[in-house]
This record gives sequence, C-alpha cells and structure tokens, in this order.
Amino acid sequence: MIYGNLVSVGIEYLQKKWFIKHTWLYVLFHGFLGLLNGLFFQETTLALAGMVVALFYAFIDRWLYVRDKVQQSPKMFFLFPVLACGLLWGYFQIISEPLPPFSMEEAVNFATAGNGTVTDVFPKNVGKWDEMIHGYHVERETSAKEIGKEKYIITFTERWNKGKEKGSWFFSYEVERGSLTANGGEGAYPPYYK
Repeated sequence: MIYGNLVSVGIEYLQKKWFIKHTWLYVLFHGFLGLLNGLFFQETTLALAGMVVALFYAFIDRWLYVRDKVQQSPKMFFLFPVLACGLLWGYFQIISEPLPPFSMEEAVNFATAGNGTVTDVFPKNVGKWDEMIHGYHVERETSAKEIGKEKYIITFTERWNKGKEKGSWFFSYEVERGSLTANGGEGAYPPYYK
C-alpha cells in the first residue's frame, strides 16, 4: 500500500506537469510500476498480481476523478462493495452444500484427538476401561452429553483404588464443530502420575 500510494502520487504529479490530457498514460504507468515491484523480487506471480492491482487502482482512481469533475455523488462507489459482498455471500450460500450434522461421535473424536495431552489415556469412544497402574486399579471413562444443537459436553473421569486408598477426578470440555472449550473439573490428581 505504501509503495502503491507513493507511486500514484508521483504519477499524478507528472501528469499535471507533462501529460494532463493523456489518461491512458496515467493508467499505463500504474501498470508498469505495479509490475516492477514483483520483478524486483524476481517473482512472476507477484509481478503480474501487482500489475493487475495497479491497473485496477488506476481505473477506479480515474473513474472517481471524472465523476467528481461532473459533480456526481460518490454514493455508488461506497455502495458497490457492500452490494457486491452481499450478492456474493448469497450466491455462495445457495450453491454450497450444507454441512452434515455434527454428531456426538465426532465431538468425542475431536475432544480425544489431543496428541500428547491428558486425553490420550482415556477411551477414544464413549465407554470405560480398566487397567492396573503401579498396583492401582484404574478405571477411565469417556462420556458425552448433548446440551444443544450440535453442542456437547465431553467428560473424562478417572477413578482409582489400592487397598483403602481411593480417589477420582474429572474434567470436561464443551465441544462444537471446530471448537473445544474447557468446561471445568475437580478432584485429586492420581498418585501414579507423579
């Protein structure tokens, strides 16, 4: 933006001095100088994109200049982007296929796909399993509850006992499509994790 605005100011200064009636030169210089930025970095894609953007900028700038000369209101200039965005949004809404429902199984998969987090030791599906860890009988459970449309609470509970020593803890997440938020937890941390 800085480069483009400086170039534009420079070209407008030159146009007022030497080629005031040649609007096509104004547009041509914009295109050429937009191309230079990409050539400087030896990136063809950047060069072409720079040229296209510079030409587009020059055309809009000249169009606004002419409209201002004939004292036409610039309302359409400000209204057009809003109208274009609204029409494009509507078009893409119509042609896009709706997303399939976000199921409880998908929510559990999303919550247990921790890769190196504490959820790695819990069942990857709703259910329980038992094992012995350092002499402790450990029961780990993953449970899910729907709390709204495509919104779930996934709870991870761990219970352990060894003789008279026993305890439990849990933590939960609120899960929506693409979103995982801590929901709370409580209990004593298991002694065999230390």
